Amino acid sequence: MKAEEITRDFFDKELYAIYLAAWEEWGDEAWKIVWRSGEIMLDEIEAELDLDGTTWIEGLQRLADYLAKVGYVRYISVKQVGEDRVEYDMFDPAILPGAKRLVAMGAVPGHVSTTLMFALLAKRYGLRAEMIGDPDLRDDGHAIEQWRVLPLEEK
Repeated sequence: MKAEEITRDFFDKELYAIYLAAWEEWGDEAWKIVWRSGEIMLDEIEAELDLDGTTWIEGLQRLADYLAKVGYVRYISVKQVGEDRVEYDMFDPAILPGAKRLVAMGAVPGHVSTTLMFALLAKRYGLRAEMIGDPDLRDDGHAIEQWRVLPLEEK
């Protein structure tokens, strides 16, 4: 029997294996792989997002909608909760089981959608984001991150 699509479970395990191997080999240097992978993936999918004329928050939500459409998550909400603050709520991301395992051991998690979002902010809108604290990985399937959004040149 031939499958028509890759399963979410297989995708999670594959990314878990890749990021665990990178962390085992390079430790915290593996973060370079995490962030660069978002830039590369954005180059691959950007044409599908129809971002012309969007504000940065609209662009993030279009990317979120794309990630739901392709089955990476059930849904994502990107909300601006302050002038420079964003709440990023993913429900049932495909990589959540593996990400929880990686975080528990102190390894570098894939942050697939976050790296895409951060790459989009930089490339399209001249902004950068930084996470505030650790992601809140809940047992109900939600993974919530808080971000601060700043101009690229501001540190």
